[in-house]
Amino acid sequence: MTRTRSWPVLLFVLFMGAASASFAADLGYDPKADPFEQYHEAIAQAQEQNKLVLVIAGGDWCRWCHVLDRFVSDDPQVSERLRETFVVMKVYVGFDNYNDLFFSQLPAAKGAPHFWIISPQREILTSQSTGAFEAGKSGYDRAAFLAFIEEWHRRVPGRSRHASL
Repeated sequence: MTRTRSWPVLLFVLFMGAASASFAADLGYDPKADPFEQYHEAIAQAQEQNKLVLVIAGGDWCRWCHVLDRFVSDDPQVSERLRETFVVMKVYVGFDNYNDLFFSQLPAAKGAPHFWIISPQREILTSQSTGAFEAGKSGYDRAAFLAFIEEWHRRVPGRSRHASL
């Protein structure tokens, strides 16, 4: 009898472990990373590739960070346009490391994920809540997100409007 009762418990534990593992996927927000080092690398890459830097504050703890990651990775056009326009830099913010010194040098954010766009010349161009791109309580609006990317793509010196959008 003991064996029979243990199977439902074991299945429940395995299911919960798999569910937690999928939510706890590594999104690239490392609480141990040095955001200043990341920033200097991103700026150098942006200068070399004629792109803007997109700083994203968030963490693996953040539900909307998971939604954003899934949204970008599941849509090839969004992913491609993001990579064409920006050097993406993810900076952890949360209980494990608030990165106070780094974030104190940027306009304040009221939540995560949050975007800052920085020029290759280190000029902060905008501070943008991702709430503007939300579509209801479970996803992002593709058209609004692509329009945001396109707006910034056109602002990069030497860039022209992308024909497919």
